[in-house]
Amino acid sequence: MADASSLTAPLRPGARLDPLLAPKSVALLGASTVPDSFGWAMLDMARAGGFAGPVHPVNPRYAGTERGFFARLSDLPEPVEHVVLGVANERLEACLTEAAEHGAKAVTIFADGKGPARPDRIRAIAREAGMQVCGPNSMGFHNLDIGLRISPFPAPKTLVPGGIAAILQSGSIMGALAHNDRRLRFNMLVSPGSEYLTTAADYLDWALDQKTTRVVGLFLEAVRDPETFLAALDRAEMLGIPVAMLKVGRTDLSRKMAQSHTGALVGDHDVFEAAMRERGVHLTDTVDELAATLQLFAMGKPAAPGAIAALHDSGGERELLVDTAERLSLPLARFAPETVARIERHLEPGLHAENPLDAWASGKNAEVTFLEAARAMMDDPGVAVGLYVLDWRQDYYLHAMHARVLIEAAKGTEKPLVALSNYSLTVNHDLACQLADHGIALLDGTEEGLKAVRHLLSARDRRPVDRPVSHVRTLTAIGEGEAAGLALLATAGIDTPDHGRAATIEGTVAEAARIGYPVALKTAAPGIAHKTEAQGVALNLRDEAALRAAYADMAARLGPEVIVAAMVTSGAEWSLGVINDRDFGPAVMIAPGGVMVELLPERAVLMAPFTADTARAAILTLRASRLLTGYRGQAPLALDALAGAAACLSQLAHDARHQIEEMDVNPVIVTLDSAVAVDVLITPRDRGQE
Repeated sequence: MADASSLTAPLRPGARLDPLLAPKSVALLGASTVPDSFGWAMLDMARAGGFAGPVHPVNPRYAGTERGFFARLSDLPEPVEHVVLGVANERLEACLTEAAEHGAKAVTIFADGKGPARPDRIRAIAREAGMQVCGPNSMGFHNLDIGLRISPFPAPKTLVPGGIAAILQSGSIMGALAHNDRRLRFNMLVSPGSEYLTTAADYLDWALDQKTTRVVGLFLEAVRDPETFLAALDRAEMLGIPVAMLKVGRTDLSRKMAQSHTGALVGDHDVFEAAMRERGVHLTDTVDELAATLQLFAMGKPAAPGAIAALHDSGGERELLVDTAERLSLPLARFAPETVARIERHLEPGLHAENPLDAWASGKNAEVTFLEAARAMMDDPGVAVGLYVLDWRQDYYLHAMHARVLIEAAKGTEKPLVALSNYSLTVNHDLACQLADHGIALLDGTEEGLKAVRHLLSARDRRPVDRPVSHVRTLTAIGEGEAAGLALLATAGIDTPDHGRAATIEGTVAEAARIGYPVALKTAAPGIAHKTEAQGVALNLRDEAALRAAYADMAARLGPEVIVAAMVTSGAEWSLGVINDRDFGPAVMIAPGGVMVELLPERAVLMAPFTADTARAAILTLRASRLLTGYRGQAPLALDALAGAAACLSQLAHDARHQIEEMDVNPVIVTLDSAVAVDVLITPRDRGQE
């Protein structure tokens, strides 16, 4: 067997996957001559794509037949790099051992690996042999650059190679994208399956090595190798290769489904999204949005400075685009006076040169009108992306005319000029392929298309993450209780109210006298996480008599241990929190607090640590931020103080990542000139989770 050191990564990070995804030779265990069987499809697909290397079918039932079958791997005329195991679970371990003894460097496993094929044995055999493994439970892969298709099912043989590298943890999604729409042009598609050894992170590294890769698409249930995955995403950003992703497992039910489907352990989705946004990943919500985004990025034209502009043949659909763009926060460009003048020379009476532009009236000289309008629109310095919006359909002479105009106009600009169809079910497949041949994306569906354009603009506006200057502090053991938590926040640079602990009425009165009335009284009894629900908080106690009465009641119900704290000037309530994800590390949540949590259920999540400027920008994306900036004539509150507190908490979360599992700082009272953390609850990290 090969030495495991053969897995050591060479100079090209993804090259260790060449025997898996770009092998020099292939053997197919379980190939068959029975039509419409898995073994038949496996052989037909492997030989149909023009792969230059030898493809050897292996099945003792057909050994010696005219199709070149062999009984076993040891009968092959030479060792092969890649062995495809198209066998049942009962034979999986024996066949994998045979492949290892043969000296194969990679295997693809279609079976799900359940039953007698124990995962630990499969992993051990492959590791010892130094083999890469696609699967188990894989639907195979297509490497269109070399014409190799490893699949247990028949797939279209007319796929056109392109620049989309797709890594899809769902064989059905791979089939949906590869089998239906020829405007999507891939250099590779892979179904990783259960990822016993080779993970999505490894496939991503390999895809980034390919000269033909323009964009990477990911459909993920889980990330099994977070450190390598994040490093690969960092590399993608360094190379300027955009990554679009659809991540499932956002809800409790879908996470349970993921675990039952592939054994995937799915982490906190908010933290995952924050980690992805930090690396410029374009997160999508549907397969249609993912496909549109991949298609647009694959065209290879980045967005220019400015905003979007659109050319229409319908006034009503123009209004639809305006409404949708506003809802998606997509700005519309304002045409320059020179652009207006150029367009108006070609418009019929009653039409106006404005954005979006409806250029259709009677249809007189329509081809010239639309061509000159498109050229003027794309020449405008304020236009970043142009949209040519119809309900595009083929076999219609007017749309054939519009296609000629679009192709001609696109030749004269380096900006993206995109065909957009408001209705996603128009018959336009052949037309879409024709436009794709000219480097033009036809996007179906107003919302999906505009979301793809929004991703293109966000890639243009992407800025490097602003990290604070490292000043990691060494923390001693973190004490329990609110008083210890407030002290910890204070050492991190976060404002907290003057406070003290007491266990008697005399001590409580003395602390209040030191602090000065009015004061707040809170139970310090161990085990009470939510003091308000336990009626363990008394606020705005203005004198000793009120304090004595509150203490007597609280001590009788909850015990004598209390915290006395200064009352904070009234202001807006916000909350900060720390989530220490086991895969991606600590993140900080910033959200409105108090009653605003129910009225505006929104939050920003950022990976720790970050700067106050980063926190400020995130806060301003929330609707509740208007309460800080002077909503309806009210005085602005200390937005910068809240951002600074969040940044300080992020550094604390990073420094204490081995000690703190979660932290809830709520409320944070934001006043005219300060942001004061009034209460804190810390959940210590179980060292067994390290």
